[in-house]
Amino acid sequence: YRVLRLRPGTVVEVGDGRGQVYRAELISAGPHRSRARLLEPVLEEREPRLPLILAQALVKGEKMDWIIQKGTELGVHTFVPFTSGRVVVKLKGEKAEGRRERWTRIAREAAKQCGRAVVPRVDTPVDLEEVLTRYGRKDYLIIMPWEGENNQGLNTVLTGIAHRTGVLVLIGPEGGFEEEEVQRAREKGARVVSLGPRILRTETAALAVVTMILYAAGDLGNTGGGAPSVPG
Repeated sequence: YRVLRLRPGTVVEVGDGRGQVYRAELISAGPHRSRARLLEPVLEEREPRLPLILAQALVKGEKMDWIIQKGTELGVHTFVPFTSGRVVVKLKGEKAEGRRERWTRIAREAAKQCGRAVVPRVDTPVDLEEVLTRYGRKDYLIIMPWEGENNQGLNTVLTGIAHRTGVLVLIGPEGGFEEEEVQRAREKGARVVSLGPRILRTETAALAVVTMILYAAGDLGNTGGGAPSVPG
């Protein structure tokens, strides 16, 4: 409120973090606490119809912060940081929990900024095998972009995605997935796809895939709910 300089009497929108947004009249505004009177619920649906879980390999520096922030803005439901064979970052114990708390704060602030009614969950980092075991449900579409895949593009697996129960996206580290990891994911039902002829940074790949999936599912302005067309 200090940044926006809102005054008492201003009508704002507030969320409970669990899916409901309300219009409210500001009663008082301070640097650390504000009070408002609830007026009415906002009935507009702002959450994606398709639950999207983004399993992201741990990356160095502030890249993970950026992925969490932008992924929240786009509509990711759950973030699952994980380790794999080529992951350089090592997080364990209190350090891992501290990082998870930081990412949760980033997700919360991003949700407020973009008007989401639900704050995405951020899991404690696990290994890739745990991700496949925990989230590799048979009724979920599992998508694994891999630079070694030459036959199947991402757009080929998005047909009818709006009717899926959910989607799990596996994004590898800077060095990519190892072949054994790709094979293990295939055994769990993952659709291994190519993102084109250019090698994308892990943070670019994550947001590109999330954007295409949500667009194909009917979010991000595509009311038709079909796979995005690719120029021939």
